[in-house]
Amino acid sequence: MFGFNQNNNSDPRVASALNNLDIKYTVDSDGDYRIVYNLSNGRTQMGFIRSNTYKFAGIEMREIFSYGLLSVNEFGVKISNYLLRENTNKKIGSWGIERSGDKYAASFTAKISSDLKGDALVAVIIAVLNTADELERGLTGKDIL
Repeated sequence: MFGFNQNNNSDPRVASALNNLDIKYTVDSDGDYRIVYNLSNGRTQMGFIRSNTYKFAGIEMREIFSYGLLSVNEFGVKISNYLLRENTNKKIGSWGIERSGDKYAASFTAKISSDLKGDALVAVIIAVLNTADELERGLTGKDIL
């Protein structure tokens, strides 16, 4: 799928946090945690928590992300500008465009402390998944991700 991971090992801290929250998950071939969430509006959305971490200003960080739009072509100016405008209204996370082979994806990503747990972790996961689903529903009218 899209994205990268510098190792193929899953981070057991993510498993522990998700297990404590009773959130079901699978681990993909990159070692990232895949969550499928049932939204309150009858829709579902898939999201990922990266096992790979990085340091910023001495803080260990990781990403939580979800795809909101997929395309076999580059996104045009209209969609790209829309994503940029949407970023100004987001309190946590931002839209980005990723390429994998001949496919493109708009992903909403929150960069968080790698030790975030409990209600704060749930709040970020829900915010990321809802944001990606809102874009998907608004631009496609479908529930495909």
